[in-house]
Amino acid sequence: MSEKKRLGELLIDASLITAEDLNRALKMQVGGNRRLGRILVKMGAITSDQLLETLSSQFQLPIIDPDQEHDPSTKGVLPRYLCSKYEVLPLGLESDTILKVAMADPSDSEAITDIENFTGKAVQPCLARQTEIHQAIKRHLRLSLSDVFNPQSYTRYAKVASTLALVLILVVAGFTYRFYIQAKYGSVTRTAEAVIYKNHDLMVGIDQSGKATLLGRGAHANGYYSISFDSTASLAKFIDNKKDDLSSNQYEWTQWALSKGH
Repeated sequence: MSEKKRLGELLIDASLITAEDLNRALKMQVGGNRRLGRILVKMGAITSDQLLETLSSQFQLPIIDPDQEHDPSTKGVLPRYLCSKYEVLPLGLESDTILKVAMADPSDSEAITDIENFTGKAVQPCLARQTEIHQAIKRHLRLSLSDVFNPQSYTRYAKVASTLALVLILVVAGFTYRFYIQAKYGSVTRTAEAVIYKNHDLMVGIDQSGKATLLGRGAHANGYYSISFDSTASLAKFIDNKKDDLSSNQYEWTQWALSKGH
């Protein structure tokens, strides 16, 4: 009985790659656990469909549709993060000891070993397209706590959480700044005729002609102010004379409002 041909030999026999392509891919494979077929696809030597058809011939496995073959009762057999890591999808159980698994590469012994160790069941590989496996994982497997709190996805979720935290900090900072500005400077209303400043129970209005009006109540005064002047300089002089009627916040604010009105 002749020895079963390896993937590289099958690809050369099918005139899909050259011996030079194979040697280059094998050199790239040294020192790592990457699959030869995946390297050849990344190199552009073959397409993913050509690889799949060659693997189908090598392992004498039909190419299945993971959506049609998937049994919903296997949803909890493998966590989503493990399926995404190895590009696999659990399809169904046979005799409670054999797990049928859709795989893009049935020669991936590392994936098979890890799945068998995780489930305690023997893995029966079924060949399926990589893109269809990815789509089926999203459709059939929900995220669980084990998907969130595992070393593979933790970094990704941590980055998302950090981004959300940063956005929240910026939003809170924006509201805090607006509150600070509102408390310190109050509101400013601009119309075609005048600019009106309001804060600390006082209102300063300055019209287009330069006339200035002060309305409101001084913190240490009896009654309310309602007085107008021909210029902001006259109002500033009046405020200086009535400084004792105002709180320190009111006085500082009126100085700021008048400086803006010049």
